[in-house]
Amino acid sequence: MADEPPSPGTTGDAGPGGSGPTVPTGPTVPTGPTVPTVPTGPTVPTGPKPVPTLGDLFWVGTACAISVIAGGGIGYAIDDALGTSPWFAVAGLAFGVLSAVLLAVNQLRKYV
Repeated sequence: MADEPPSPGTTGDAGPGGSGPTVPTGPTVPTGPTVPTVPTGPTVPTGPKPVPTLGDLFWVGTACAISVIAGGGIGYAIDDALGTSPWFAVAGLAFGVLSAVLLAVNQLRKYV
């Protein structure tokens, strides 16, 4: 038995003065490429927030005024054409004020 070759999947005989019995060594499994880790944490840079410039504030104020005037003007023009005074003018003003508030909140949110 000592002259027999080792069976497949096992290491050779320890022989005289060896360290012990044979250990099976199965086929190795390839591990494949490693998956990169995705960084976690805040995506928004931390630090001091930007401060609005005078031009930013002027733009927001002008856009709000234009929204209110345009809404009221379009409503007044529809009332004049249809003879339904003051319903469309009030609705136009309400729409103008709503759009002005949404515009200001959207533009100034990045500074808060």
